[in-house]
Amino acid sequence: MADALRLFVGTSQGVFTTRLKDGACETPSLSLRGAFPRAMAGAPGHPEGVYAAAANDGLYRTTDAGQHWARVLEGDVRAITIDPTNDDVIYAGTEPVHLYRSDDAGDTWQELTAILDLPEEVRKNWWFPNPPHLGHVLQIFVHPDDPRLLYVSVEHGGIVRSSDGGETWEDVSQGIDYLDIHMVATLPHRFDRYFAATAQGFYATPDPAEGWQRSETGFTRDYFHDFIFFPTARQDELPTMLISTADKSPGSWNRPEHARGAVFRSRDGGESWHWVGKGLPEEMQENVWAICRHPSDDNAALIGLGRGRSGNDNTPGAVLMTRDRGDTWERLDLQVPLVLSLVPATA
Repeated sequence: MADALRLFVGTSQGVFTTRLKDGACETPSLSLRGAFPRAMAGAPGHPEGVYAAAANDGLYRTTDAGQHWARVLEGDVRAITIDPTNDDVIYAGTEPVHLYRSDDAGDTWQELTAILDLPEEVRKNWWFPNPPHLGHVLQIFVHPDDPRLLYVSVEHGGIVRSSDGGETWEDVSQGIDYLDIHMVATLPHRFDRYFAATAQGFYATPDPAEGWQRSETGFTRDYFHDFIFFPTARQDELPTMLISTADKSPGSWNRPEHARGAVFRSRDGGESWHWVGKGLPEEMQENVWAICRHPSDDNAALIGLGRGRSGNDNTPGAVLMTRDRGDTWERLDLQVPLVLSLVPATA
């Protein structure tokens, strides 16, 4: 049985915080009321510290498990990542596309302006279909074995890379048909196997600069969001992966079956995929907007269910957990609005 954990749930009404122990959730508290935390991040070395990117309202930080929050960065912050090698180094991305770095856990910030020096032929792709039609940074990947190697996912716009900590950048989007990028990451401890989840495909490559190829064997969905890797017993072992998927883009989800959300698993490092698992409908009306590993149980993960229709959606949210890498799932006894982001932390 996993240790007790504290769970921060970013929802359409703010951040709900609860403790889970012996399978039961405490009554959650609500903070950052009215915020829309599209992204959150927590530092493993500081389990009571969390950052929440509130759309149109900046980046907020708590150091006391959500009792108090302070805004540490202004702007329409859409992405937040903590350097896996240093809890004090934080990256934040906004709409329109700007990138910021803090070396003191969010107290002060420096804009990495070189990303705006990319050629116009690259930046012209930074757009979004909804008004005001501005692209935004959706995810920032910091390589855990070389923290100067950064990948930025732009929605819409593509993938850009820096190998020198943000001093220079290059576009590495070649081969991706539709540049609506949701997430980029590499196999753990590897520099030769990268993945990209997009709104119209899942891709892999040994080197993003050489182009991407579709890697969709076994999928029955074509909209891909977040993915995770489970720890392995040996460094040379291929990790088990889970990914959240849906059918077509959100603009089509007003149909009777809505998003047709599903979770897929790979046991061979992303070469092939199959649907999982018991306890989840094979065709969920909701989409899985958040997926994350349990902080102390190597076989456990959590997912957050959110919007399943286009436009305004009052669908209730839910959080589910697997303790067997996706074979079976249980719904937590937690009443929350639609879920946007999740941060589990030791309690």
